[in-house]
Amino acid sequence: MLGQHGRTHPEGAFRILIVDDYPDTCETTAALLKLRGHIAHTALTGQEALREVSEFAPDLVLLDIAMPGMDGIEVAHAIRGTQWIKEPAIAAMSGYTSLMHKRRCASAGFDYYLQKPVDLISIEQLLWFEGNAIREKLHTLLQDQIAISCELTRSQLEFSGLMLDVASTSRNNTTRNGCIEKVERMLQRMATYVTTEPTLSAAQMSALQTSLRKLESRLSAVKNLPASEP
Repeated sequence: MLGQHGRTHPEGAFRILIVDDYPDTCETTAALLKLRGHIAHTALTGQEALREVSEFAPDLVLLDIAMPGMDGIEVAHAIRGTQWIKEPAIAAMSGYTSLMHKRRCASAGFDYYLQKPVDLISIEQLLWFEGNAIREKLHTLLQDQIAISCELTRSQLEFSGLMLDVASTSRNNTTRNGCIEKVERMLQRMATYVTTEPTLSAAQMSALQTSLRKLESRLSAVKNLPASEP
């Protein structure tokens, strides 16, 4: 994660890999991110994505799930099963809405879950969660689109809850500990967001703080569960 390794490039720019079997989706998303000052590469297949992760070393991988051949779940497993100098954050891009599908993504090592169609404000919000360096840029969008930001925040808290589901039932300690670490980092980022975002209304802030407290309580309970045998 960026919090573990840090970014080496200046000026708030992120290295972002967009993976989708639709070329138009890839190119449009990459063009928008480049306009925001980021460095964006694209991949149309799972195998191409793995090569890009190795050569491009992205900070964030925006990964489509439903791809022919090697799908997004398989790509995420492959990324998480490999040692990288800098391990990227991975955000699922999916049209599926079921909790079962989202749990599969949580188990595969995704950090975030974005519902298609994915908009620029949602991607920028994830980048803020990952680095905080684009705070000033992000505000130019958030002033008029805070509702999108709040909905994404609620969605990511839900996804963190699904990670805890995985952690509480997994017999694999690597998976269990990985999910716990991701949720801990997310809670820290969310707490910062809730306490520093000036455009949140009192009601929005209260609702998000309640969700954070519930997730913190669940995290504590999962951490106290006995670890599985290696």
